[in-house]
Amino acid sequence: MISSFLSSVPKLKGRENYDDWAFAVQKLLVLKDTDKYLKQEAAATDAAQTVADARARAKLILTIDTSLFVHIKETKTTKELWSKLKALFDDSGFSRRITLLRHLISIKLETCENMTSYVTLIVETSQRLRGTGFIINDNCVGSLFLAGLPDEFMPMIMAIVRSGIQITADSIKTKLLDM
Repeated sequence: MISSFLSSVPKLKGRENYDDWAFAVQKLLVLKDTDKYLKQEAAATDAAQTVADARARAKLILTIDTSLFVHIKETKTTKELWSKLKALFDDSGFSRRITLLRHLISIKLETCENMTSYVTLIVETSQRLRGTGFIINDNCVGSLFLAGLPDEFMPMIMAIVRSGIQITADSIKTKLLDM
């Protein structure tokens, strides 16, 4: 059963897909009730915990591209492996924040295939930006949804503004996807 879940987890290739991989792996370990080993070491005196930790580590390794094994071969526990990968690939530095912020504010519906891909791109980019520690509130994301729309959507934007509804990511996302 676990192999079917493993196949749905993207292989970690490096910095370019670390965020998506980390999210998927955390959920995989939740399914097997071993996600606690990402944050804490197994009790050295508890054989069952040691075995569970080793299994969790093995599951993680199966989701990592073989070209990255050189970085993780020396790790002994799930927590150590997780920390090592986070240090290597979790890019939350200032330049990453600026890059993501620039990308987020430049997203336009005209450059996307359709409304769904537009909405998905804004949500995904804002989540990545939040993942770097940058604080972006829900109202701002909702406003960015509206800001990236072409002029033909101006009547809808004006109607939303005049209606007095709270501009949030979810409220605007729902309206856009219902179109």
